[in-house]
Amino acid sequence: MANRAPTFSLQRIIFLAVSLVLCIQVGWWINVQIRESGRLLQARAQALNASRAEAWQMDSLSLLAFMHARPDPSSRAGAVEGRLPALPSLERRREAIHRVYPHVVVVPSRTSPDDLALLDGSAFLALRPEPMIELRNQRWHSVFRAASEGAFMVVAVLLGFVLLYRKLAEELDLKLRQRNFTSAVTHELKTPIASLRVWTETLFTRTLPDEQRLRIRGLMEKDIERLNELVGNLLDVARAESGSLVLHQAPLELAPWLRGVCEAMDQRLGAGALGLSLEFGSEPLWANADPKALGTVIENLLSNAFKYAAEPRQTTVTLDGDGDDVLIVVSDLGHGLAAKDLPRVFHRFFRVGDEMTRQVAGTGLGLFLVKEIVTRHGGDVRASSRGPGLGSAFTVRLPRIPRPPDA
Repeated sequence: MANRAPTFSLQRIIFLAVSLVLCIQVGWWINVQIRESGRLLQARAQALNASRAEAWQMDSLSLLAFMHARPDPSSRAGAVEGRLPALPSLERRREAIHRVYPHVVVVPSRTSPDDLALLDGSAFLALRPEPMIELRNQRWHSVFRAASEGAFMVVAVLLGFVLLYRKLAEELDLKLRQRNFTSAVTHELKTPIASLRVWTETLFTRTLPDEQRLRIRGLMEKDIERLNELVGNLLDVARAESGSLVLHQAPLELAPWLRGVCEAMDQRLGAGALGLSLEFGSEPLWANADPKALGTVIENLLSNAFKYAAEPRQTTVTLDGDGDDVLIVVSDLGHGLAAKDLPRVFHRFFRVGDEMTRQVAGTGLGLFLVKEIVTRHGGDVRASSRGPGLGSAFTVRLPRIPRPPDA
């Protein structure tokens, strides 16, 4: 685990750097969008002002068309009289302007400094307020839309980076646990094999009294049992991962079965070494279970209670009903667990600490196998601890069934 912190620190630095670059890039994009939308709206405003000027030009040209001299056919021959024709009415001119330029209105007085006076001075040309208000609203909508799109882009990309970062962290953690598993299995295999080699050489190269030979035989049997347990766990895990772990479930009264498993495990580890205390309720409890597979669950939990606690140990196993479920709790006063490790203790290959400095034997597969077996029984298992050095408890919850008629 010593190499893990620098790697994660480098990943965090890279993640923060990429996030910063992304935020700068999106900020620049938002600024460009706001600037371009401002230019577009400014061009539209200029077009509206230009339409007012064009309306003034159209009206002025229409007036000039009527304001030129014409000969009077009723006058004397050769005489030319200039007469100012009657100008079109203001209402008629207003309709002509509105028909061609709907955003321009004819008003009797100036409403803004930019309003243009008609050529005859009878009225002024102004822009309707609605288009200008709409342009201002469009500008704010463009700013809001650009900011929203930029924020959405930042959130989406950062979310993608977070998911990618977590996936990479999980892969790194899995590789680290696999490395620890390899180291643990190597150690777990080498230790009993080396011990068996020593005892074998001792038996075949020396003449020993019967008492010593019996003691060596017992030690060799323990080493063989240790190897057999390791291989069995590996095979069970392989079957669980492949979905070929077969359970032979049948109605099982839990109290006598659990007492037998706990007492047998206590004898295996050394009579009294667990400091075992059994607390069973008086009510008979039944579950549909595979005695052998569920026995592996209890054995692994008791084995952990033995390995992760110093003498004198105190291990308590309780059995009780909880509505439609049955609860089996294995608690100890051992090393305990940190809060950050509780969600991961049932992961494959997970073990607390570094394999190179760890003193407790194990492969990190026991609790994973516990989780798989309990889940296949339709139950659930959870770990709890008040903290390092304060012990831990593992609660197995199984569906409860009524007592069979033939029991």
